[in-house]
Amino acid sequence: MSGNLPEQQNFQKTLQVHIQTLVRKIRKDTGIPGICLALNAGGQQITAKAGTLAIDSQTEINEDTHFQMGCISKLLTALVAAELIEAGKCDPDDPIEKYLEELRGTERGKNLAIWHLLSHTSGYRGINISDPGSAWYYSWPKCVDFLKTTPQLFKPGYVFSYEHTEYAILAGIIKRITGSDILDLYREMIFQPLGIAAGAVDVKKRLDENYAADHTFNRNVMKFEKARSVPFGDFWNGSLSGITMNMRDLLRIASVICGISRAPSAMSEKAIKFTRKQVVKLPQTYGSARHEQIPGSFGAGCALYRGWLLGHNGSARGQSCGLRFDPQNNIAMVIGINAWQPFFRDSIINGIFGMLRGKPIPPFPEEPLESSPGDLAGIYIGPQDCTIVVACEGEQLVCTLHDRDSLAVRILMRQDENGVLRVVSDTQHYSLGFFREPDSGAYALMLGMIAFRRL
Repeated sequence: MSGNLPEQQNFQKTLQVHIQTLVRKIRKDTGIPGICLALNAGGQQITAKAGTLAIDSQTEINEDTHFQMGCISKLLTALVAAELIEAGKCDPDDPIEKYLEELRGTERGKNLAIWHLLSHTSGYRGINISDPGSAWYYSWPKCVDFLKTTPQLFKPGYVFSYEHTEYAILAGIIKRITGSDILDLYREMIFQPLGIAAGAVDVKKRLDENYAADHTFNRNVMKFEKARSVPFGDFWNGSLSGITMNMRDLLRIASVICGISRAPSAMSEKAIKFTRKQVVKLPQTYGSARHEQIPGSFGAGCALYRGWLLGHNGSARGQSCGLRFDPQNNIAMVIGINAWQPFFRDSIINGIFGMLRGKPIPPFPEEPLESSPGDLAGIYIGPQDCTIVVACEGEQLVCTLHDRDSLAVRILMRQDENGVLRVVSDTQHYSLGFFREPDSGAYALMLGMIAFRRL
């Protein structure tokens, strides 16, 4: 991009008009209640928005509208942890029992390291976050008892599985080291230096934030419906906090991690680069036409998505946020949608990055199945109360997901002419794939970003 000021201003204006037109069209075509995005391309910042705060509201989405961060909280926790590591206050290879005396001498305390928590490679059987007792009433004593008894599905450090308790435990370790709550450290190390005014999902903790309502899509009537915004309990602050933020403020964080903007005084360049390091590959999964796009690898806070984009997603019960950045081309982008629509979130992100680069964002290379589908049959276990039964019926695999609170979900798969095992049923956001455990060679299963072990 030229350093000539008039050319920069013309580029920014043209880009603003183009993306604003695109966002309005997407909102009109999909019926999504509201969309807001912010983009930093080489220091040129723009925002685009369309829609309203809620389907029953006339108030338009704007640059000050707050969205729930959800899992993006994990990226903030990783930034804090990275700063402590770079300052020599902890080591990523330290076993967690070094900081958590209540786990000393236990299997988890001895065998799990901080690095495993950061990279989601702890390998123990996780909890079902959809259980209200876990989502809203979980506590540290309950987590300690859980860690002492839950089975180890995979050897630590080998298999990625997105387990929310890992970052809650990491936040607990950070508190033992610093004496401060993770939310206070967010404010001290990230929000205040960057001039960010974070809000809250909990109405009792809100000030005057312009908050985007939650929505879900009712497939029976093919319409979006308003949903109640329910924050997770305080145990989850380091993993699924109730923090809200507008897209301009979230872009400030993305721009710093990308390297476009200077890091605040409370954060080091080494710590920021640490969060971008990739350490574990994810097995490829396949879904139907509108499934959530799964990253190809994960590191100490950031995932690597198709097209060499780094970042993290944040999904709540009725919202979808995305943060992506491209350090090679100095581009950072964030998006908030006031509905749980991960496919549209990912499609918008990839479309805009493709436009800026001048070519479409390519998918990851596809991997053919190494053996016959019949070899995959069996029962696979994942988080508590979740199992997947895989049966081979002729040339088709029938994968049936069972959990405690929902009806069984059937995912049908079949090999194509290239040997790739593809989903052939409408599974909405679900995606599924099979892989071999790196240490044992046994087959395992990936549902989205959660690993299941075959019994």
